[in-house]
Amino acid sequence: MRAKITLSKTALLANYEIIKRKVPYLKLLPMIKANAYGHGAQFVARTLMNEKQLHGFGVATFEEAISVRECLKSKALPILVFSDNAPWRVEQLNCCEKYGLQPVFSEIVSLLEFQKQKYSKTVQAHIEVNTGMNRLGIPVDSLSLVRFAPASILTHLAEADLPASKLTRTQITNFEKVVAWRNERYAHTLLHFANSSTIWNAKQFPLLKETNLARPGLSLYGVRPFEKAKEDGLKRVMTFSAPILNRIFLERGDQVGYGGTYICKSVRGEWIAVLGAGYADGVMRSLSQKGMAVYPQSKTKRVKVKFLGRVSMDLIAVQGTDEMKVGDYVTLWGNDIDPYVQANLAGTIPYELTTRVGERVERIYE
Repeated sequence: MRAKITLSKTALLANYEIIKRKVPYLKLLPMIKANAYGHGAQFVARTLMNEKQLHGFGVATFEEAISVRECLKSKALPILVFSDNAPWRVEQLNCCEKYGLQPVFSEIVSLLEFQKQKYSKTVQAHIEVNTGMNRLGIPVDSLSLVRFAPASILTHLAEADLPASKLTRTQITNFEKVVAWRNERYAHTLLHFANSSTIWNAKQFPLLKETNLARPGLSLYGVRPFEKAKEDGLKRVMTFSAPILNRIFLERGDQVGYGGTYICKSVRGEWIAVLGAGYADGVMRSLSQKGMAVYPQSKTKRVKVKFLGRVSMDLIAVQGTDEMKVGDYVTLWGNDIDPYVQANLAGTIPYELTTRVGERVERIYE
């Protein structure tokens, strides 16, 4: 027995409906890059492909895009490739033509090269502008170099969880210039800048009403987009759990794991449980002596237990209870434990928890 993740189709569809209700005036472009944040890109695409308000899907690479396109078995839905378009080559153009993919240009040289090529008149392309995040995107004043009608123009907000911050206000002001440029030249070009945090703060972004799409990511998978956000009914799509492989009774002074970093101090001794999961499965080593798991002691009672000693490649020791049995599963994140809690203990964010799930972890789709 080894670690497993359970992935809920019901939760995914419910989260999609919650997002739809928050921005009913926008079509949705779910972000399913990085294997849908570790949840399975093909699973997510097949589940959502016939849903109302769906525009298409967003991925990071051509490899991801081809995998999704092949599982959909149709070119009807747009698939946008966000991060694999520079430097631009003819091979990428041929790939777009063959699989019906849509590149997002975020760098001027590649954009200009695309405009020279034969298929540039038949392949729908998108342009990302840099409004102040200074990561990807062409300068707003470089839009004058565009010689085709983009399928969409987009930007990404660095602090959408802080709508009133100086950087957010600057980015919105700069995107207002993009809206004006689009309105003057390409009225049918779509506009978008809303990620999950923007969707949750939609009422504080009046400019959203002038855009067409939203790009939900983390919220689609049931995790609120920033720690202080309200969950608003979100359900975790992923539950990560690990089996108990052994129970050991420690006497006072006994040590646990590599380096003996945990020492039993109880005069009466204590039980520990050894779990079949480790950093090779995506449980970060930084959770050593800090992590938390939830043991379902009964149908109604959940018991929180702490990690003891170091997380190793294949195993984790946790506090034991009298009720635990070899073969029982404990949850490391999911609906029983807030991913933000585990992520904070690891010194990271929920995105890293879900995207680091190892290849050998069993995936169960429900």
